[in-house]
Amino acid sequence: MEKTAFANQNGAEVEQTRDLAAQRVSPPVDIFENADGFLIVADLPGVEPEGLTIEYNPPELRVFARPNENSELVFERRFELGSGIDSESIQADLSRGVLRIELKKSAALRPRRINVRAA
Repeated sequence: MEKTAFANQNGAEVEQTRDLAAQRVSPPVDIFENADGFLIVADLPGVEPEGLTIEYNPPELRVFARPNENSELVFERRFELGSGIDSESIQADLSRGVLRIELKKSAALRPRRINVRAA
């Protein structure tokens, strides 16, 4: 609990208490996979880039977002991705409350075509 003392309109001192326990919400996501990697799309209404943290600590990707610093609502989602992600190529975009995270598979996991030579 946080206690704050302030003066109201009439100059009287008022004490306000606020529960700092934020409500954690797991945002809805869509996950797409193709031969080259994964695309994660998450709905994060009201979130701006400054309120968003994305961490990749193999094999886990963590998304943590707060619409604003005074919000009691916190979005949090964790994904177990395995060790086959090229961590240097992870990209994220946030537009109008929709987060897109692109993760490329490491070269060893991507399908490749084998050329056959005539013997």
